[in-house]
Amino acid sequence: MRFTILISVLVLFSCQNNEVSPPKVPTEIEKLVFDYVQAWSERDVDYITDNTYGAPFVLFLEDTTIFLNDFENIKTFLKNTFSNLESSNYSHSTFNNWETFKLRGKTAILEMNFTRFKKNGDVLGEKERTATYILKKSDKDENFRIFSIIAHTVIDS
Repeated sequence: MRFTILISVLVLFSCQNNEVSPPKVPTEIEKLVFDYVQAWSERDVDYITDNTYGAPFVLFLEDTTIFLNDFENIKTFLKNTFSNLESSNYSHSTFNNWETFKLRGKTAILEMNFTRFKKNGDVLGEKERTATYILKKSDKDENFRIFSIIAHTVIDS
């Protein structure tokens, strides 16, 4: 009897599919994020402020919270961040996958996995970084925009 139970348990666990399918992200949000990764890699402050971020913008870092109440403050923050990345020999970022996604009405929460690279092709910092993004439909144009980021790693290196 014990042998039969043991075999049954082994068969049950061996038949389980442990693969988790990636979350389904609407095309509109997927495009926003892919364009954002491209603009970030190109250090395109104007594109990010005109098309990606919303104001006010809140950034949650490990040891502090940054509140940027308008687009001029967001631009200054981005310019400083890109300057710091440049001093780390930053080249570009690549999207790896979606970790989580939730959509309710005009608000979405998504976690993205990405990698940053140095100009020589080496990985900059952790190979697999993640960040959580809070998106809302903007009153300005009814498009989703990123209004907050919860950084899980250092943002400017």
